[in-house]
Amino acid sequence: MSLTAIAFLAAYFGCLFRAFSKDPKWGLYAYLLAFYAHPVGRWWGQSLPDLRWSFLAALVTLIAVFFSKKKGRWLSSKESKYYLVFLLYLLAQYLWVLNSAFHTIFVLLVVKYFILILLIQQCLKTKEDVIGFIICNALGALYFGYLGYSYGGGRLEGVGGPGVESANGLGQHLSILLVISSYLLLIKIGKIKYLLLFAVLVILNTIMLTESRGALLSLVLTGVVAIFFVPPSVKKVFFSLAILGAVAFGLLMGPQIIERFKSTQKNSYGQIQDKSAASRLVIIKAQYEIFKEKPLLGQGHRTTLVLSPLYIPQEYLSKVKSGEQVVQRRASHNFLMGMLTDHGIIGVSLYGLICLSLFKSLLKVRKVIKAEAKVDNELLLIQAGLCLGFVCYLIAGMFSNNKIFEIAVWLIALIPIINRLLEQSLSRNQNAN
Repeated sequence: MSLTAIAFLAAYFGCLFRAFSKDPKWGLYAYLLAFYAHPVGRWWGQSLPDLRWSFLAALVTLIAVFFSKKKGRWLSSKESKYYLVFLLYLLAQYLWVLNSAFHTIFVLLVVKYFILILLIQQCLKTKEDVIGFIICNALGALYFGYLGYSYGGGRLEGVGGPGVESANGLGQHLSILLVISSYLLLIKIGKIKYLLLFAVLVILNTIMLTESRGALLSLVLTGVVAIFFVPPSVKKVFFSLAILGAVAFGLLMGPQIIERFKSTQKNSYGQIQDKSAASRLVIIKAQYEIFKEKPLLGQGHRTTLVLSPLYIPQEYLSKVKSGEQVVQRRASHNFLMGMLTDHGIIGVSLYGLICLSLFKSLLKVRKVIKAEAKVDNELLLIQAGLCLGFVCYLIAGMFSNNKIFEIAVWLIALIPIINRLLEQSLSRNQNAN
């Protein structure tokens, strides 16, 4: 057994032990360790027992929560209730879905995500808890960066964790995390800030190595939006870091990235794959025609992939494996159109309630900043980072269908926690006056 495997086992089971002996949040740390280390997909993981590492961590955390004295009310946030309704709608879709096997994959994923939302909101109660959760993610991204640095060349395919194995997926995951982590640099977190700064630079470099155009565009656009969500007390530090970030962005951007924005390339079958906006528009037009078949209800998970041969010209299709056969299909490359074809107006509206609620939290940050209300500025900055991380997720979704990304679920769970703490801080200051 390798030293890496031994270190993983020691850290993983150490966290699970502390989930019972000290605090259930350590079970979440074990979960994050399993996500980022991803032993099933690593060479060193072949010597480990065949366990479902993430499931085991979640199960232990759930049991620890039940025995914990700080257990709170389940379904305590509006967002968790909206997510439950969305899940119930997915179950109802079984009555008319095109492919029940594909749909089951997504339903099981959403069930897992719903439980994860509840666990995060039960385990993380304070500002320090949320900061710790974000820092653990940044440290996990450092491991991705190490793997990317030692990668043999080309785009970083297969480096990421579950759901973000592709270069595009990894790039978008890290872009969102970069936005969230950067805001922690504006608050007092002690000497660990230097490690976090190093992690942010490594994350940026790893994003460049993925050569993901969607990730880079979403990062730039979110950076522009972020200008409007900076408290006056940290404006100088914010713009100083922004300038340093822009310089690092320019230095790290290599010719391969620029080439990807303007060229075509061959896939493994020797076909020319159009990487321009034109091919994406062809897919979106086809998805609109698919959407018109069942605009209200949708036709289940991965509808675009199933119906693509009927709606998309053959030259835009890609060869994919279906069992032992190779067939020509094209999946969705747009979050919104993917949601519309898969879940219809009803599904999009239900998920839209979650997005609207999180958007209100972002507007609340802006309102507090403009009013110069007395509030814990650190909470305000953390909330700005989390909400802008979700904005980054939605922007990235316009270039890739990222509806299964787990980091979005973490944000759906975290933002209401900070929202509650912000309201408490505002209330305390108002009572003091």
